[in-house]
Amino acid sequence: MTDARHNHAHPPVTIVTPSLNQGVYIADAIDSVLAQDYPNIEYLVVDGGSTDATLDILESYGDRLQWVSERDRGQADAINKGFRRARGDILGWLNADDVYAPGAIARAVAAFASSPDAGLVYGNGAILDEAGRVVRDFHEIEPFSLWRLVHCLDFVLQPAAFFRRALTLQAGLLDEDLEFGLDWDLWIRLAGLGEVRYLDEKLGFSRVHGATKTSTGGWRRIRELRRLAARHAGRAWTPGVQLYALDTLGARLANGGGRLWQRGVRRLQRSISRHITEGLPLHADGWLGPRGRLLVPRRWGAATVVLEAHRAPAGRNMLVDIIAEGRRLARRELTRPGELSLSVPLPPGNRPFVELRVHCDFSFTAPPDRRRLSLRCTALEPCAAETLRSPSRIT
Repeated sequence: MTDARHNHAHPPVTIVTPSLNQGVYIADAIDSVLAQDYPNIEYLVVDGGSTDATLDILESYGDRLQWVSERDRGQADAINKGFRRARGDILGWLNADDVYAPGAIARAVAAFASSPDAGLVYGNGAILDEAGRVVRDFHEIEPFSLWRLVHCLDFVLQPAAFFRRALTLQAGLLDEDLEFGLDWDLWIRLAGLGEVRYLDEKLGFSRVHGATKTSTGGWRRIRELRRLAARHAGRAWTPGVQLYALDTLGARLANGGGRLWQRGVRRLQRSISRHITEGLPLHADGWLGPRGRLLVPRRWGAATVVLEAHRAPAGRNMLVDIIAEGRRLARRELTRPGELSLSVPLPPGNRPFVELRVHCDFSFTAPPDRRRLSLRCTALEPCAAETLRSPSRIT
């Protein structure tokens, strides 16, 4: 690998791989980094004192990578060691059982170059089995929404994510008290400091096997996710934590039961999951419920919200309110279906995010969905002070 010297055309990228007794998989991870076509990569493997074949594998690569093997306090501690040592402007961490897609690093760097205000770039990915075969695409990935990231699910696949080193240091690196949600927590904190860009290209592959933390975490994992939700969302039982807990409960109930019992458990699980997701105030496709919710970084100072009405009530106007922290920021009437652009100031405060409540007095159910919908949010972005002085646009 090349030294991570600064190069404006090819800024240095540091990849950190934490490792502990992953000799069965680690060569695949290393090879996926060494095969990248990007010319300025620093590659660090931080091993926690493996007793399997890992160290022999690392030695076989000679000076093509840098590595250290010593006891650590867990995965987050190992990764933070690598981040502190990194010289790259852009960071990525690749677990020892995951792999990068060909060309992933070059595509991520290009995305950062085209979006100078981006602190986090993530792309699509897929799930591998123990043998390295693709099981399925990672369907949970979706275009970026801060409210859904905080309240619903971690849709950023970790091996498909890259982030700026300076912002990561400013965020305080990974929380070493976390075991299961350390990446989710980092994405949320990075989103408070810089913009997030979704890249609709496959960047990474995550391997799922019986020894992964997600597979073995059980209720201990759910308790940690509840603490994480309370930290960022202000409540422990967010819709996302409810769904993760439901998956854990379903797996426990179905384990050891007969086929008929397992089928009944899965049917009940789907029914409860559908009830939770249908009632969300913000859906992955941008549709809002009658009591919609959006989340924006307070550092914006002001936000522009573009809403689209596909339907309108007969014989009267549609009333739309935007409320934040008990203050009404805007009220507009729509006389017909169309687009409504509202620019609103964000109230000052200590928390990094501001929740915008979008209340609409008209909603409908659109088949085949059973979701109760009102408006669709088509854009949410920071706005300049002069925009606040111009009238909102209704078409």
